[in-house]
Amino acid sequence: MAELKRRQFLAGAAAALAIPQVVKAAPNERVHVAVLGCGRGSSLAHWFARLPNSEVVAICDPDQDRARSLAARIESVAGKRPPTVVDFRTVLDRKDVDAIAVATPDHWHAPATILGCQAGKDVYVEKPCSHNVREGRLAVEAAREHKRIVQHGTQLRSTPHYARAWQLLKDGVIGKVLMVKAINNQRRGRLPHRDDEPTPDAVDYNIWLGPAPMRPFNRNHFHGGWHWLWAYGTGDIGNDGVHQIDLGRWAAGLKAPNAVSCSAAKLGSRGDAQETPDAMVVTWEYDDLLYVYEQRDFTPYRMQGHRLDNDNIIYGDKGYMMVDRDGYRVFYKGERGPSSEKKWTDTSAHYQNFVDCVKSREQEKLIADIEEGHYSSLLCHIGNIAYRTGRRLEFDPQTETFPKDDEANRYLTREYRKGFEAALE
Repeated sequence: MAELKRRQFLAGAAAALAIPQVVKAAPNERVHVAVLGCGRGSSLAHWFARLPNSEVVAICDPDQDRARSLAARIESVAGKRPPTVVDFRTVLDRKDVDAIAVATPDHWHAPATILGCQAGKDVYVEKPCSHNVREGRLAVEAAREHKRIVQHGTQLRSTPHYARAWQLLKDGVIGKVLMVKAINNQRRGRLPHRDDEPTPDAVDYNIWLGPAPMRPFNRNHFHGGWHWLWAYGTGDIGNDGVHQIDLGRWAAGLKAPNAVSCSAAKLGSRGDAQETPDAMVVTWEYDDLLYVYEQRDFTPYRMQGHRLDNDNIIYGDKGYMMVDRDGYRVFYKGERGPSSEKKWTDTSAHYQNFVDCVKSREQEKLIADIEEGHYSSLLCHIGNIAYRTGRRLEFDPQTETFPKDDEANRYLTREYRKGFEAALE
């Protein structure tokens, strides 16, 4: 079995880490969580600090100014300030850490997940769960081999009306589903060109870069801007589009497709430093269904007939369903079908589900298990690969490779920087 070897991955680290085999929380104990990253991690830290049966015991970030700021905010919520840590790997041998919440940039998601599993920690990992297809599969394998609870940060799955909508689909409310469309429609800012500069005193840029190539410090390659650069991010398809892609895949019971194609461009971001496209139309081909993703990051307006910026539409041979964060609506020719509308708000449900499963060890009760996260992230990755190669690509769902296409297959993994190697066997 291919495995991301911890010993090689940690080569060159400042000190060897002693890794315990398995840490299990007793049923009545709190789950102690180390939070990795202070961007999206700020929200995760607040959720885990507020839950009655979890506690934040470390804030890990190579930018210690951000880490100290978040630790102070968590103290105001929980009454106790968690220590701050520069290199998250140093918490993996701590017996008071049961789980890690990975909210780093994308290029650290899978390596941190795998290291956590190998260290006997359970993992909550933000979307997308990987930076490329291969390391996503390795994360699934690590979770299974080490019997870890790994939840993916597609928290919309914990919103009840989606499950109700999918049950209607199973009951045949729109007949046979023939096409699914996921829509990511919003206004993103531009990424101006910036010169390299000295690394801020509070930042360990070597740890921030981790598996990515070494380069001088640049604000574009740091907080926020990394989303739009291939070395660290996956574009908006992996950043926000993955939510809608996950929902549509869940609705239709899809896994990996047979082929993918993509038309994409930089329209609103033309001429700036962004590398990833802001406009995309991706099509994934399945045996008897087409799945389409539309992305418009240059639009300051909503689309006609849509209540929110982001949406899913499921087309059947008898009608179609529009579903978003606020509910669902069914339409037939000349008439309306069932509907459900309620203003969406994020709740503790997704995070509580993770904590409950950590305590019960019931992986099957996870709302967004790592393998579900892998398939949704995979769709994002191969959509990007179709864009970067410029052609329709046949895909083998069993091997998760592109048959007889060496150029496309090179994008399925990456070269890992010395000292942070991910070894594929």
